[in-house]
Amino acid sequence: MKKKITYVIRYIVAVSSLIIFLFPIYWIFITAFKPEPEWFSMPPIFWPSKFTLSNFLGTGSSTFGTTTTSIAGILPFLRNSIVIATITSLVSTFIAAFAAYSISRTKIGGTKLAGWFISMRLLPPIASAIPLYVIFSKIKLLNTWLALILPYLVPATALSIWLLISFFNEIPQEIEEAAYIDGASRVKSFIYVVLPLSAPGLAAAAILAFIQSWGEFLLALILTNNASAQTLPVYLGRYITGWRVAWGPLSAAGLVTMLPVIIFALIFQRYLIRGLTLGAVK
Repeated sequence: MKKKITYVIRYIVAVSSLIIFLFPIYWIFITAFKPEPEWFSMPPIFWPSKFTLSNFLGTGSSTFGTTTTSIAGILPFLRNSIVIATITSLVSTFIAAFAAYSISRTKIGGTKLAGWFISMRLLPPIASAIPLYVIFSKIKLLNTWLALILPYLVPATALSIWLLISFFNEIPQEIEEAAYIDGASRVKSFIYVVLPLSAPGLAAAAILAFIQSWGEFLLALILTNNASAQTLPVYLGRYITGWRVAWGPLSAAGLVTMLPVIIFALIFQRYLIRGLTLGAVK
């Protein structure tokens, strides 16, 4: 009886937690298909009386004037987010792999270097926003993809290095020594032996860097000013006015923003879980 009660309590807690975490996603979904009168209805409407696509297509009457959305209008921002997040993810993982391997095998910097890398993430983005704006304005990088990729690389690479160090530490050095006996250099051993064994860790680092770059808002808002380089989080901010929030178009744009990350995470979910666990437990 005691085991049954414990099981029921755990089941209730798990289901309650799932409902709490999934409810915001559900609310965004139904709001994206609600007509405007139901955005602000009290008590809240948990299921639309009539599903509409006007929030996606930018059609129908609205009290928000120009604050309407359409799939065509969001495409340039979606392109920017995909390009910036992908490049940041790949480059940060590439740099972190070499740096983490060097720290793991040669112990360069001692035991405190890894902690210094992760401490770089404690720096508030606003502290670097103004200096970056001044520097990029001088070298003509404002409103470009590079203006966002460069600052995004710093926290993404720091997290990837910290993650991969523990992962490389778990790979036995005897495997590399066997490659040396067969005539492989350290570089070849790293590329053909260590990297394939650390694929889950590399995938986890790349996924985390992608998600971090995808959702960043502050630097994207300050360092870009039009659709040629602005990302989706900045685009979502257009639906928040000084006196009202366009919840319908904002939810529609939010769904479009969430889908690529959700699909990306589902595809590489097993690599993410393996990468976050295998490097932490011997």
